[in-house]
Amino acid sequence: MRKTVLLLIAIVCFFIAPSMALATDLPRVMIVGEDADPDTVPRNSRVFKRVLNAISNEMINLGFDVKDETALTHTTHAQGRTRRDDAELIQIAKDAGIDVLCIFSIYPNAKSNQNSVRVTARIEGRLLSVWDGSRMGNFEAEPQQYQLVPRPYSRNDVLEAVGKLSKIIGSDVGAVLADRLDQYHPEGGGDNYSEGGASGSGAGGGSGIGSGGRLIEWTLVFDGFNDDDMLDVEDYITIFSGYESHRPKTNALNTSSHHEMWYKSSIDSAHLKRNVVRMLRKLNMKGRVYVSGNEVKVVKQHRVKQRRKQSNSEW
Repeated sequence: MRKTVLLLIAIVCFFIAPSMALATDLPRVMIVGEDADPDTVPRNSRVFKRVLNAISNEMINLGFDVKDETALTHTTHAQGRTRRDDAELIQIAKDAGIDVLCIFSIYPNAKSNQNSVRVTARIEGRLLSVWDGSRMGNFEAEPQQYQLVPRPYSRNDVLEAVGKLSKIIGSDVGAVLADRLDQYHPEGGGDNYSEGGASGSGAGGGSGIGSGGRLIEWTLVFDGFNDDDMLDVEDYITIFSGYESHRPKTNALNTSSHHEMWYKSSIDSAHLKRNVVRMLRKLNMKGRVYVSGNEVKVVKQHRVKQRRKQSNSEW
């Protein structure tokens, strides 16, 4: 009966309540180099900087929000470090509130003989969703031709030749990765949102892939909710826009008053928080909602029950 009533509310809100389009929030992207391998070009090299700028331009050309690592971390993290591995890069991204890391590595190669010096480079790039650990794609590019370094040559001449070639390859890698990211976050995406908490694309789950972008695996934590409360909560979260599926989190301690679940949806963070707050209001519950990365924690506020001593006297 409860599900029938909720479904009727969602249908009425969809056809009667005025709705407005909410554009999906674009991810905060940061481009970093993984240079832990001693065979790669370190991040303090001019070659590295040319490739970083080339990849950045391709991302910016498609309208993505590209953040500069130094600008975000110069007051909180040590600067100028080289030979950093994945773990350090991911931790920095989380500290800076980054959603997607674009990680690249440059492998130079020089062949010399008595007549000439030929240089080339191979660049690897990949996209990583920082908060849920999903790999979003990778690409590798290596030119078929070498860059000749005219004689007599110096170390500077070799670096300039590698940098010139790497910039061209970096643009190619950046274009492919930007196109891949664009498929996850298509231009003009948005959710149809109404006051009732349901939408044309998400009511009842819909097709699973909402117009807001790629599916994200959220972690929903409900603290202080009993099993009966969770039955009501699950009736609501399944009609949120962009809903795909949900299930209990297998590596969490779920009890009768503490519940954690994986919630797969294309909804954005601001929209999800608004829906959770509105859900508490509809269920006549009081609670606090916290959002950190891909985790939404809801702490229920319980009413204090007053116990009074009964008197035997009529007065």
